[in-house]
Formats: sequence, structure tokens, C-alpha cells
Amino acid sequence: MCNKEQTLGSLSDISWILISSALVFLQIPGLGLFYAGLGESKNSLSVLLSVLLAAGVVMTQWVLFGYSLAFSDTSTSNFIGNFKYAALVDTLTTVNPIAGTIPTALFSMYQMMFAAITPGLAIGAVAGRMRLLPMMVFVFLWTTIVYDPIAYWTWSGLGWLHVLNVMDYAGGSVVHVSAGVTGLVLALMSGKRVDYGTRNYESHNPTYVYMGTILLWFGWMGFNGGSAVSASTRAVGAAFATNIAAAAGGMTYMGMEALVNKKRFSAVGFCAGVVVALVAVTPGSGFIEPGMAILFGFFPAIVCFYAVKMMHYFKVDDALDVAACHGVGGAFGMILTGIFAQHKVTDIGVTPGTSTAGWVDQVWIQVPVQLAGIGAVCAWTAGWTAILVLVINLIPGLKMRCHQEAEEMGLDMYEVGESAYPYGSVATSDVDSDSKAHLSLPKVPSQITLNNAGNNSSMA
Repeated sequence: MCNKEQTLGSLSDISWILISSALVFLQIPGLGLFYAGLGESKNSLSVLLSVLLAAGVVMTQWVLFGYSLAFSDTSTSNFIGNFKYAALVDTLTTVNPIAGTIPTALFSMYQMMFAAITPGLAIGAVAGRMRLLPMMVFVFLWTTIVYDPIAYWTWSGLGWLHVLNVMDYAGGSVVHVSAGVTGLVLALMSGKRVDYGTRNYESHNPTYVYMGTILLWFGWMGFNGGSAVSASTRAVGAAFATNIAAAAGGMTYMGMEALVNKKRFSAVGFCAGVVVALVAVTPGSGFIEPGMAILFGFFPAIVCFYAVKMMHYFKVDDALDVAACHGVGGAFGMILTGIFAQHKVTDIGVTPGTSTAGWVDQVWIQVPVQLAGIGAVCAWTAGWTAILVLVINLIPGLKMRCHQEAEEMGLDMYEVGESAYPYGSVATSDVDSDSKAHLSLPKVPSQITLNNAGNNSSMA
């Protein structure tokens, strides 16, 4: 039994980050439920599995060398870490300067949850189109080449975006902009669904969407509150701001659905608005006063609502609106952070004079700095994602997009071989009449008939 003298760090901080790690982990199945509910029933189980599989791949990569590349405190580079902590060597007996009151192992576990959920966000853009094995290969390489360097740039003490004073408290650019851009590139390079433009895509299970939203919202208190890496005033402010923004965003988006799309009190619309607001408040939650978070819910909900419409107007087949919600939402949240961050909050717990703030404190350079950070993340992510897709598609047996028969049948049966709804049958909205004429299908997920066809599958 370990006594008090053998404990490395602050017991209160260790306790909070352990809890926060568990909270962020809960977001992974929450995301799976959210995406599965938004998509088609014939792909429900494959979506749930894809999100969890992606997390498993990333966790393995993180232990092998991912953490060391993203957060090594012995690297002298402004661009990338080193292999000092490969296989998590010496992480139980050291502390990282970023989180000086908890063991490096705990900081690594907490950050692993961020890395694990990020590719899962992105692959929602091609739900029902991407094969599982190539997806796993892509996720491993993408995390190594895209996510790890961006995390180092932004959060490492020597990272060049950190030195530039880009403000990203908990992952507006590192997680959400990178995921949104990746989703957009995947959607464009994979091509449209075979029946795109011929019918509306419905959210097949709003109850899944609701349950997923609750888990995401609940977990986000650890996502943002835990990013203080201490049980502190900043953690309180970040968690409180997170809840306020989510509430404002949900009501605003639901209102937009009613006013513009002439829907009723849409449950899916409310849930979409909650997630958009949570995305947008992520980069600023630890830099603003909690009351400001209403603005981080209200304005991003409107902006992302129209971003979804714009994607549909340009006929970009992003299955779950990942680019419009996570990409645009994360980028807009970064800009709002550059406007509303205040010294009275950013100075908490740091050496006076070392923090920055936004336009409300007359730091006029901050929004241009935020835009530079967004641009760098977008360019790096888009370029390397495109390269990875091209290369993986050239490898025999690893073509990323499934073929037409698999897409029409649904990836639950074709890729997984199991059904999310084994006691139902495919509804007419899942498979078009031409497909039924030449394809004999086994019993797979039942489709709940809904009348909410409005915006694609409305969002993630």
C-alpha cells in the first residue's frame, strides 16, 4: 500500500484528472451512439464499432510512441517531440512541466483520451462508405503524422504555435478543426454515396442521438474542466462555461430549425446545437468568464446551421456534417476566443505578464494569431490526409471505400457480419427499389420511419 510520501504530486489534482480521464473516455461511446442514431440503421453497428476501433488503434499508438511525439518535455524542437517516453518509460516517476502536480503517466492517459476520440469524429463524414481494416491503418498513420505534431505545436512549451501565443485551451484546433478538415477531405476523396441526391437521409434513431448527446455533454466537463490539469479555479470556470454554452447552443439551433426549416421542437436539432456549442467553447472555456459562454453557444449554432446548408448547396456528401460542425465550429470558437478571452481569467495560476488575452482587453493581435493557427492546422491536416488516402488506396487489399454492393446492403452485415437490430428488417428508406430488385438481403436493422428529413442526417 502506497503511503503519502510515495505519492508523486497533488492528491486532489490526481483525483480530478483521474475522474476527467474517465469522463472523456465516456465521450467515445457517446460519440458512437450520436453518430449511429444520425445515420442509417443498416450501418448502425459498423458506426459504433468504427468509433471504438479507432480509439483502440490510437491508444495502442499512444503507448508505443504517440505520447512522446506529442508531449515529450526533453525535445528541443519547435515542431515535434522525440522518443524519450516511448512505451511510456519513466512516466510513473516523473512529471511533465505542463502538468507539474500529477505523474506523467496520468497526464499521458488523460491526453490519450483526446487523441482517441479525434479520428472517430472525422470518420463520421464517410459513415457507411469506409471499410474497417483500411480505416484502422489510416487512423494509426493519421494520428502519427497529423494529430501528434499539431498537439505538440499547440500545447508543448516549445511548440511553435504555443510560442506564437495561439490560444487553444482544450482542442478547438487540435481536435475539432483537424477532425473537421479530415472529414471534408475523406468525403471529397471517397466520392458521394451511390444514392446521394435521390432521397433524403433520415436520422434513424433520435433516441440514440439523445443518449449520445447526454454522454458527450457529461464527458465534456472532463474534456474542458480537466484541461486545467489541476483541481483549480480555472477548472471550475471551464466546466461551468461548457454547460452554459451547451444549453444556449441547443436552444438556438432548435430555434433555427423551427424558423428556417419549419420543423417543430426538433430533438435532433437541439442535440446538434448542444454538440456545436460544446465544440465552439472548447478553445476558450478556460480563458473566459462563464457568463460569456452564452455567446459561444448562440453564435456558433447559427453559423454552423448555415454551414450545413452551404455544404448541402455545394453537394458535398459529408454524411454526418462533420466539417460544418466540428471544422467550422472549432474554427469559429477559436476566433471567439481571440475576441473574448480576458486577462482576469488567463492570468489565473500563471506568472503575471506571461498570459495573453483577446480584443475585449485590447489585445488586437490575438484574432490574427488565432487565424494563423487555424490556417496552419487546416493546411497540415488537409495535405497529409489527402496523401494518406492516396497512398493507402494504392496498397492491395486496403482500398478505403467499400464497393457498391456493400454500401447498398449496409456495412453492419457486409463488414461486421452482425446487426444492430437483429429482430427487425430493413425498411424501405434504407435500400432503394432498384437495389432490392437485384440484391437479396438478410435481416438487418429495422428503420424507424421518421418525418425529419430536413438537413441530411443533421450533424455531429
